[in-house]
Amino acid sequence: MDQMERARAWLERDSALHANLLEVLRRGSADVLIAEEGGVLLHDTGCGAWMLAAEPEAASDFLDRVPAGCDLFVGHDMAYFDLARARFGLPEREICWSAAYLAKDPLPIPDFGGELRLLDGSWAAWVLEHYSHAFADLDYMERAADRGIIGAFVEGRPAGFVGFHDEGSIGMLEVLPAYRRRGLGEILQRAAINLALERGQIPFGQVIDGNEASLALQRKLGMAISHTTLFWLMG
Repeated sequence: MDQMERARAWLERDSALHANLLEVLRRGSADVLIAEEGGVLLHDTGCGAWMLAAEPEAASDFLDRVPAGCDLFVGHDMAYFDLARARFGLPEREICWSAAYLAKDPLPIPDFGGELRLLDGSWAAWVLEHYSHAFADLDYMERAADRGIIGAFVEGRPAGFVGFHDEGSIGMLEVLPAYRRRGLGEILQRAAINLALERGQIPFGQVIDGNEASLALQRKLGMAISHTTLFWLMG
């Protein structure tokens, strides 16, 4: 068994929690630094994140392999959150649940009186204008369009969108105010899961801790929810 196979076998012990690491392995953008009984350490050359899934007692040794200049880190056990934060000094954090669609069958798309379309790069500025999270810029949205942004249109007008973040998670889900409470968020999420399946990707997303409405939606769609939270640290 080579290092890539060892990493995949370890991560598949909990596919819902480790969906992001499994996806970067699948797409071939991960450098595997460590894959042993204590855990797995990857560097994703796609989004630049260092990704650690390790037993708590092994975490310190694994963190020694991450360069001091690390500015994007994701850990999959809160037991080493404080250790990683102190080690890298990164000021921003997000605590998330992982949700993964582990079935193989696509989801039905209910009729909503409109249509779904893939948005090309010409929509990047519009998506950025209507996206409610401040971290993204135009370059990010142009890359997202290359990965696949799905737009929902009602009576020919754009009503919402969903896409994929750099590391492969489903996100950027936004329904414009005038079209909320019509079930469009669920329809867009279904469409994103199906697009990921069609492309051979692992359909997964990460839900900010405390967002119970989003967690309820993931469960409704048959997504497996991680048994514990993971954390992101950012510069």
